[in-house]
Order: sequence, then structure tokens, then C-alpha cells
Amino acid sequence: MKKRTKQFSIFFLTYVIIAVAFFLIGGEQIQYSLIESNIQPVKGMFPELSAGNVLEQSFYSSSDTLDQISIMTGTYGRENTGTLEFSLLDGESHQSLNQIAVPVYDLVDYGMFTWKFDKELFGVKDKLFIFRVESTCPEGQAPTICYSEPENGVAPARMNNELKDVQFTFQFCGKLYSWFGQSYWMLVAALGGVLLIYVVITIYRESRGKYTLPMYMEGVWKKYGFLIRQLVVRDFKIKYKRSVLGYLWSFLNPLLTMLVQYFVFSNLFKSDIKNFPVYLLSGTILFSFFQEAVGQGLISVLANAPLITKVYMPKYIYPITKVLSSSVNLLISIIPLLIVTIITGEKITLAILLLPFAIFCLLLFCIGLSMLLASAMVFFRDTQYLWGIATLIWMYATPLFYPDTIIPEQYRIILKLNPLYHFIKFVRTVLIDGVSPEPRRYFYCLVSALFICIVGSIVFKKSQDKFVLYI
Repeated sequence: MKKRTKQFSIFFLTYVIIAVAFFLIGGEQIQYSLIESNIQPVKGMFPELSAGNVLEQSFYSSSDTLDQISIMTGTYGRENTGTLEFSLLDGESHQSLNQIAVPVYDLVDYGMFTWKFDKELFGVKDKLFIFRVESTCPEGQAPTICYSEPENGVAPARMNNELKDVQFTFQFCGKLYSWFGQSYWMLVAALGGVLLIYVVITIYRESRGKYTLPMYMEGVWKKYGFLIRQLVVRDFKIKYKRSVLGYLWSFLNPLLTMLVQYFVFSNLFKSDIKNFPVYLLSGTILFSFFQEAVGQGLISVLANAPLITKVYMPKYIYPITKVLSSSVNLLISIIPLLIVTIITGEKITLAILLLPFAIFCLLLFCIGLSMLLASAMVFFRDTQYLWGIATLIWMYATPLFYPDTIIPEQYRIILKLNPLYHFIKFVRTVLIDGVSPEPRRYFYCLVSALFICIVGSIVFKKSQDKFVLYI
């Protein structure tokens, strides 16, 4: 009893330390979500925006703050001279709130120019704004603005006070403060209370000699911990058996893969992606781990058929150890990722301490999917071939080497339903932006990982007694 009480006391102390550290490291990012308006497909361009012409676009803000506006420009494929003057006006009073003069040589034909405000505007939710564009360019040397089909809820654009049945091809961004950030300490206290109740019930049941989950997990580790360690070490050693460079390949492989993909894709996407090397390497490492871990996990039961038919041990250990052995490669691969991050000039911040959360969620996801596919593989041997096709489709559906902004709005639901996108996005935010991801990113990562893990565990448990009849 005293031993268990001490263990739970350490557990609660750890819980409090993690809660405080997470609040401090997460900073403002855990208190709000970034809101971006939709970018409609380009339909055409307004007439040349020379001096004297004025374009205006009205819109309502859907966020609590307004941070930046991005707009697609057209240069007619020529070198223009002069400046474009962007202004943001209050929609009611027409008072100027912000303005900037942009040299036209900074603009790209059919490219997005982002106007990031020096100071963000607060308290703007549901307020009306006017985005005005003027020019100092002479005729024949002036750029223009691209337009799209009018979106529901967005007023048509005006050119020289004349209504046009189109809207700017633009996007406005801001922050929407969440109840999670505002209620963080209440949530921490509530979860702590639930855990305290569970601990009290657990201690009471154990004092009566009744079975509890902590007792089961402790018993499994005492009985099979040595075997689990041996299986993980065996799988890791076999991978590089008789290799000249050996374990060094876990370090070199992601770097060499990134270099090849960098030279192939950099000319296509480099200008659209911040710190393309880190962007590319982070996606490559995580997806490679996922592909390897699940690929090994789905054949784990069949590969260990001699052990299953001769020695009794929980069968879920086999897919779990396959994922854990692959995770050793993942941890080693993170070292070159951090080195590339530093070399490319990104500052390593305290947000890097949040990386274990994304890795933990990815591990849970891979374990759950491995158990699900391992069960299917026993009864349906074509699973491994179908999985090869599925991973190829999954790879192209995940923004590994291309920016997620190129995916049309009608297909962006694919990203939202793609757990790997959320895991990779989490890591990129921490390394490239040096801040905590938004609260919804934690939610997406954790829910998708737990959902697949629970489903995989249930399917595996219900089918494991029949394995011996098919292996």
C-alpha cells in the first residue's frame, strides 16, 4: 500500500509539472487558433492598375484579431515600375487603419503577396473592413490584381466605385481565441480531480486484493519486459546485419533521401515554402517511420508463427515490438533533422520540448494500425500488397514535398481526415516557426491516435484466439 501510494504521489507531481511546463512553453499559441479565409480559384485579372485607378474589396472578419492579408497579383510577365499602395479601412467610418506601399518589382505573376501588419488589430470579429488598392505606376508598366468568382458572404469588388461581379483573389488571417486557452487551469484541475478519484478507487480495490489496470500493466512488464526488450533489440540489429555502415544508416538515410528530393522538388516548391529543407526532411522522416513501422507490424504475427504455436505470450506484443524497434530509427533520424534546422538558420526554442507529444501520438497511431492490419493479414494474405498501394496513395495525399496551400478548397477535407498531416504539421510548426501549434492541432493528433489505437486493439483482441488456426 505504501509503495503504491508513493508511486501515485510521484505521478501527480509529474502531472502538475507537465501542466505548468506546457502552459509556459505553449505560450499564446495554446490560447488561440489561426483563422484563414478561403482562397477562391483564379478566374481572371482586373484591367491594368495604373495611376488613378482604385480597387476596393469589402469583407467581414471572422476572427478576434486581424494579422495579415494575402492577395494574388498579375504582372503580365513584364518588369513594371512604381508602387502599389494597400490600405485597410474601417467599413463603417472609412477611417484608415493600416497602409503600406509595395514596390511592384517585389510582385510575382500569379503569385501571392502577403501584407503582414506591424501591429495586429484586436476586437475585430464580425466587423466590416475595406481593402483598397491604388497605384503610382504609369500605363504600360503597371501590374494588376487577380479576381475570382464571388463567394457567399463576400461583397463584390469595386473598380473606381463601379461594382464588379467578382471578388479579389485574396485571403485574410487572424486569431480566434479558444475556450481551451481561457479555461486551461480549470481543465487541468478537472482532469486532476478525475485522476485523483481513479487513484483512490484503485488503491481501495488493491487493498481488497482486487484486480486493477495498474496491477495488470505492472504484471505484464515484470513477466514479459525482458522478452519485449530482446525482441526490439533483435529487430533493430537484424535491419543492419552485415552492413558496412551499420547503425549509421539510420542517420544517413533521411539526409540522403532529403537531398535527392530537394534537388527534384526545390525548383517547383522552394519559393512557396518557408525553410524547404526542414519542411521536406521532417515530412520524410515521419512518413518513412510510419511506412516502416506499420509495414513490419502487419506481418509481425505471421513472422512469429513458430513462437505463437509453441510458447504462450500475449500476441499483441509482436506488433508493438515491431513499432518500438522502428522507433529507435526514428529517434536517431531526429538528430540530422535538428542539425539541418540549425544549419538553415532556424532558432531552436523551448517549443522543441513539445516534440515528444507528436512522436507519442504517432507511436500510438502506428501501434493501433499495426494491430488492425496484423489481424487482417492472418486471415487475408493479400493485405500486405494492398498496403503497399495504400501507402503510395497516402504519401501523395500528404504534403511531404509540396505546400498544402496548393490543394483546392473542395479537397482540403482530405487533409483534415489525414492523421499523418496533423503529426507532420505539428513537428513543422515546432521546428520552423519555433512556437507551439494551435490547440486544435493537439486535439487532432491525440484523437486520431487514440481512435485508431482503440479500434486496432479491439479488433486484435477479438480475433487473436483464431490466429493459430490460420498461421
